[in-house]
Amino acid sequence: MADQDPYCRIGLNGPYRFALICIWVLALSLARPTGALSAITLEDMAGRAVTISKPVHRLVTTFKPATLCVLSLGLGDKLVGVDTSSKQDRLHLAVHPPIADTIAVGNKRMGLSYETVIALAPDLVILFAQKDGIALSQRLEQVGIPSLIILPEDFSTIKSALNLIARAVGEPQRTRPAFNAMDDILSFVDQRIGAIGPDERRTGYFASSIGLFSTTTRNMLQDKMFERAGIRNVSHDLEGYFQDISPEQFMAWNPDLVVLSQHLNKNTIKRLSSPALKRVSAIRDKQVFRCPSDLSPWDFPSPLSVLGVLWMAQKAYPEKFLDVDILRMADRFHKTLFGKSMSGMGGTLHDNLD
Repeated sequence: MADQDPYCRIGLNGPYRFALICIWVLALSLARPTGALSAITLEDMAGRAVTISKPVHRLVTTFKPATLCVLSLGLGDKLVGVDTSSKQDRLHLAVHPPIADTIAVGNKRMGLSYETVIALAPDLVILFAQKDGIALSQRLEQVGIPSLIILPEDFSTIKSALNLIARAVGEPQRTRPAFNAMDDILSFVDQRIGAIGPDERRTGYFASSIGLFSTTTRNMLQDKMFERAGIRNVSHDLEGYFQDISPEQFMAWNPDLVVLSQHLNKNTIKRLSSPALKRVSAIRDKQVFRCPSDLSPWDFPSPLSVLGVLWMAQKAYPEKFLDVDILRMADRFHKTLFGKSMSGMGGTLHDNLD
């Protein structure tokens, strides 16, 4: 007698057999480890096709925005190497204390150590596009280590960077809390300032950490922050990275509001007391403020930049935000992204110049 179908021997024909197969397939899929994925090819933010052929358990980041993106996605446990600056960042240390003992791979300013990155045997490296980022990505590709280049310079590209990293590790759903939190803050600001007409909008100037007369351009995040806060950036017509201007140009622009980088040298800030500069509206009316967070900068390419928009809008239009507690909203935002409030991590807000 010919061998009988094993399903028939146990009485599993027709719909019963189909149901058992479905249950078996479902059980296999549920048993799959978290983060497991088959080979996937992604296009990074430099337009490179990157194939990731195995699950990502070991991550290396090479600049602070990349590390902060990883931490915003709750992926800190995957970090085996970070840039030097990330190891010293107060927010990074508070969110993920083991980062203090994570291997340093160099930094954007002084250069990255190819040998150190290789020795860490990463499954994925997150790189910047400037300086030696592209060159390192090519060297890594030659030894079979995939890398992604991210370019977070506005709210859309910050989301793109988060999405790219989450997809690379096989967990795209991790973007939802950050995306929702960012959208909620920006929508809140839109509602508060929406009735302010173009001619009523105040003008603003941003001074970078490089110096009082080093300012943002239309291509940079700070310009987008001003725009979302309902402020017209006086340096919007400039292009490129931070640009140096003359004191005369600053006075000619005559901004209503001046925002200083949190890291601008205090001795440099003293130049604001120059008699010639006191004719500038913002200085005359005491509308000069330092970016407020002492935990991690809000004028920086990361999800936290939406909090910078909220703060800028409140400074420009205080009458629209009389009932708003910025610290309370910042606490809630940090709790959503990092599982810890800003206050709980020792962060405070201080935007005065003293």
